[in-house]
Amino acid sequence: MRSKNKSYSIIIVSDATSTNKELFLSSKFIRNSLIAVVLLVALFGYVIFDYLTLSIDSQKMGRLEVENQRKTKIIAELTRNVDKAQRSLAKMENFKKRILIAAGLTSPSALQAIGTGGGPISDISTDVELTESSLDLTIPKRKVDILEKSRINNTNAKKMENDLQFVENVIDKQKVRLASTPSIWPTKGYLTNSFGRRIHPLTGKRSFHYGQDIATQSGNKIIAPANGVILVAEYRDYYGKMIIIDHNFGYTSRYGHLAAFNVKEGDRVTRGQVIGFVGNTGRSTAPHLHYEVRFMGKAINPMNFIID
Repeated sequence: MRSKNKSYSIIIVSDATSTNKELFLSSKFIRNSLIAVVLLVALFGYVIFDYLTLSIDSQKMGRLEVENQRKTKIIAELTRNVDKAQRSLAKMENFKKRILIAAGLTSPSALQAIGTGGGPISDISTDVELTESSLDLTIPKRKVDILEKSRINNTNAKKMENDLQFVENVIDKQKVRLASTPSIWPTKGYLTNSFGRRIHPLTGKRSFHYGQDIATQSGNKIIAPANGVILVAEYRDYYGKMIIIDHNFGYTSRYGHLAAFNVKEGDRVTRGQVIGFVGNTGRSTAPHLHYEVRFMGKAINPMNFIID
C-alpha cells in the first residue's frame, strides 16, 4: 500500500495465471469508514448495556414484587391481630367493670352493654399497588395506623393490668374482712326466740331480745362463725358462761349460757373452730345457745349474716 495524492491504493496479488488487481481508497473514505465503524461499535455496546440494565431491573422488580407481597401479607395479619386485640380489650374492660362493681369499687350504673370492640379496621387497606413509589421497603404511611393502634392497645392493656392489680389487692383485703365476718351457724338446733321484741320467758314482760336463741342438746359443740380473738370468756349473771369474740372491722359476737369453755381470753380462733359447749347457765329455762352479732357495739339480727 502506498500514498499518492491523498489516496491509497491496495494491490491484490493473485496466482501467476491471474492479473493483479488494484483498489484506490481516498483518505476521506477511509476516515468516514473508521467513523462509521466506531459508531457501530458504540451503538452495539449501548444496546448490550441497555439489555443488561433492563435484565437487572427486571430481576430487581421481581424481587421487590415478592417483597411487596410479603409485606402485604404481614400487614393483613397485623390488621387481623389488632382488630382481635381491640375486641378482646373491650370484653376485658367490661369484665373489669363487673369485677369493680362486685368488689364495691364503683357504682353499678357505670356498667354498660357489652361492647364488640368497635368495627373492623376498614381504614387499613391491605392492597399495595406496585408502583415506583411503593417499591421501596418502607411501610406506607397509611399502614402506620396499624402500629398506632397496636401502641394504643398496649397502653390500654397496661392500664387494665394496673387496674386489675388494684382490684386484686382490694379483694385480698376483703377476703380478710369476709373471713372475719360472722356468716355460719355457731351450732345446730332449733330456732326459738328471735331477734327483736318479745315476751320474756322468765318475767312475762315485753322486752327486746338482742340475739337469736338456738335450742339444742346440752354439750353440743359451739363453733366460731368467723376468725377473731377471744375478748371475754367468763361467767356473767344474765348470760351465764359467756364468750365474746372480737372479729375486727367493728364486728363482735356473743355466746351465752354455755356449759363449758374450749378457749381462753386472748386466744385467736378461726371460722369453724370449737370455742365451747351448749349449756343452761345464767338466766335460762333450758339448754340453748344465745347468739348475738354486734357492729360497733350495736346489736344486729344474726340471721342477716348466716349464709350457709
